This record gives sequence, structure tokens and C-alpha cells, in this order.
Amino acid sequence: MQLNRPLFIALDGIDGCGKSTQVKMLADFFEKSGAKISVTKEPGGTEVGSILRDILISKKYHIDHITEMLLYAADRNEHQKRVIIPMLKSGTSVITDRFLSSTYAYQIFGRRLNKDILDTLSKITVTRYPDFTFILDIDPKIALSRARKRLENTGTFENEGKFESLDISFFENVREGFLWYANAFKDCHIINANKPLNEVHEEILDILSL
Repeated sequence: MQLNRPLFIALDGIDGCGKSTQVKMLADFFEKSGAKISVTKEPGGTEVGSILRDILISKKYHIDHITEMLLYAADRNEHQKRVIIPMLKSGTSVITDRFLSSTYAYQIFGRRLNKDILDTLSKITVTRYPDFTFILDIDPKIALSRARKRLENTGTFENEGKFESLDISFFENVREGFLWYANAFKDCHIINANKPLNEVHEEILDILSL
């Protein structure tokens, strides 16, 4: 494990792929190793971001898809400047639950928006890219079933289920977007998330140790 310097790590994938669990497992590993670690998320990793998150994922707000992408970019700009870069400068490693890869997957491949717009926004809003990005790849049908069940069990479908309400073809396009991102951006690794949780965790650790 490269613990001699602060690392910026992103975990991403379709809703229900298990990334939030893997974020927690990885953070626990860092803490047990004696490393300083901060866990954050997109959207919602800042005070402003928490407001944007409510607008972006709640079914009660109906916004244009371009507006949606602009808000994700705004959230990322705040996240970079208020959390990620300061934490890394202080010597603390950062693990984020979702990053730019999600916006390409959901807004460009899922929503079918113009990629050039996001390319331009990213040049403005992303100062620091992750040292490692892990895309947890899983069958969209399995992931969507898990995500919907989680929201139903917690009674949060109305507040957080904007994307989970979409049909499976949308998520098949999203998966295509994540796979594209892994090929287009450096330091990005695809992990088979159909495996048991511990095996996924160990594969992530193996890659981090290179």
C-alpha cells in the first residue's frame, strides 16, 4: 500500500453495485493501517453540495437534463476546492463515493447529452484527478434491483429515487459509459463486482499496492 503520500481514490459504478460498502471497507483498512483518511461523496460532499444533492437525486424536483449536468459540475467544483484539495494538502488521503466518471456515465451515456459540454466543464471544475479510480462493474439488472430494494426498505424512494425510477435500458447505457471512462482515463480500473465483497476488497487493495 502506497501510504507514504496522501492518495485520492474514487469508487464508482451503477447504483446498487456495492461501492458504498467498498468505500467503508477501504476506509477501515486505511484507519487500521494508521493512515489519515477522509471519506466524502459526490454530490453532497460540501455544505453547498448537500443542497445540490437534494435537487439532483430527489423525485420532487424536475429539472432540465442540461441543468442537471451543470449542477453536478458545480458540486464537483465546490468539492474539489473545499474538501479534496485541502485534505490532500494537509496529508490526508481522500476516498470519494462517485466522481467525474459518474457524470460521463449518467449524463453523457445515460441522458445522451453532448460530451463536448462536459469536457469543457471538466477543464474548469476538476483541478485534481484521482490517483486511482475503481469502477465496480455489475449486471445492471442486479444493481438496479438492489438499489430499488434499498430505497424501498429505508422509505427513501421519493427523496432519493430519481434515477432508480428509470428503466433498465438507461442503466445499460450507464454501464457502457463507465466502461468507456475506464478506457479513456488513466489510472482507472474495472473491478468485477459480482464477486463476494471480501474478494472485491482484496482486488482493490492489490491494485493499490502496485
